[in-house]
Amino acid sequence: MACRLRFMKPDVDMLLRCIDTQLDTMVISALIEAALRLLPPDNSSSGRAEAEERMRQKKERALIQETSFIDKMRNFGYQFKTEREQKELRLSPTPDIRFHEPVSVNGHSCHWIEYKNYFGFKANPFITSKNKKQFRKYVSGLGPGAVVYRLGYEIEHIAMIGVETFREAEFLNNLGQESRLRN
Repeated sequence: MACRLRFMKPDVDMLLRCIDTQLDTMVISALIEAALRLLPPDNSSSGRAEAEERMRQKKERALIQETSFIDKMRNFGYQFKTEREQKELRLSPTPDIRFHEPVSVNGHSCHWIEYKNYFGFKANPFITSKNKKQFRKYVSGLGPGAVVYRLGYEIEHIAMIGVETFREAEFLNNLGQESRLRN
């Protein structure tokens, strides 16, 4: 539906009036964003300015969500370095979280976490191939790890040895339980 309405530049409310769904509004927003990327770019000066502003807002929201996720991880008592801390120490590669010691998540050893503030679509080949290249560096340099998608992901979106994928809510719930068992 988002694809069919994309020429009208729909928002979440417009889409909700057209469909009956239980999807989270952030997932609907991500679907709309993906559908709008199928439109030809508006190369006018106002179109470029709008695109730049949307990108700025998207980056700002992503940073807020990533910071919130990192704070929750610290509150569970896990010891790690953030991407910024790793860069200050000139470590490479630099995932969002690099654990001091591997952490078990759902029975999987996890040396690092990469946080993504979007829904993982298989049908987005540019982002998927870019991410897979990034994750390969992490696996070869640090060992197995996890990608945490705030809004979820398609099954087998990232099917790689050494990389587990999680939805943020489930991941935090699992680590919260592990953390309580440790203490």
